[in-house]
Amino acid sequence: MASTEPYTLYYNKWSICSQMVQLTFAFRGEPKDAGSQMTIEKKSIDIMNGEQLEEAYLTEINPKGQVPVLTHPSRLPKPIADSLDITYYITTQYPGLVPESNKDQLIELLKELHRINFFSLSFGSRVGAVNAQKTAVEAKLAQTDISAKYRKALEYKKTIIRDEKVNGVTPEEIETQKSNTTTFLDKIAKLYNPGSGPWLWGRISPTVLDVQLAIFLARLHDVGHAILIPKHLLPFYSTMTETNEWKDVYQGRKTMFGV
Repeated sequence: MASTEPYTLYYNKWSICSQMVQLTFAFRGEPKDAGSQMTIEKKSIDIMNGEQLEEAYLTEINPKGQVPVLTHPSRLPKPIADSLDITYYITTQYPGLVPESNKDQLIELLKELHRINFFSLSFGSRVGAVNAQKTAVEAKLAQTDISAKYRKALEYKKTIIRDEKVNGVTPEEIETQKSNTTTFLDKIAKLYNPGSGPWLWGRISPTVLDVQLAIFLARLHDVGHAILIPKHLLPFYSTMTETNEWKDVYQGRKTMFGV
């Protein structure tokens, strides 16, 4: 018998990885069977004001202090704290997102997409935002009345900020991610022929790759990297932004704040 308890998705509306999970779920289609049906309750985490650094979040939800995270009291033995892993989980419950005819290539391209450092491309010109994260953690570590468990969690979060954020916005890393993006999108462009169908491989309904690719293209556009998008893919991006699913998730917002 299917569990009637909902999943909880910890997210932030400006997080590109949160957006990818939400739009994937919006396009989920039919479940594999009755027991695979998912109901999700969303819990917004205010990452701009450091809610992801609170003790309960770091020690119980995600030690990396990031979003998105998917939890369930009985179906999941522990939180899923990686957007690609959450994506995989959703597609196992809703297999129509990964059609068998293109499954192997689709999965490889999805992995390649998620290997791109979205943070580098999004915040390369906003170094102040990176420094603010580091400062916020250091301020909490300076407190003398926190538990040893929390202090250890904050120290780990500090290394995550250094390795994934501070090192992610160096000029060299940004250029590397631009190059990775160009290589990836060149592969994607070869799979898109709007004369055959609105989505990759000429399909009439979007796969999980279509969904998450469209968000990536939108983010590139929103942060000033539109030049990296092959012109051939512009109709693809436009088609997705006109869907009801996109409009429901974004409510007229861009993918990035302050643009």
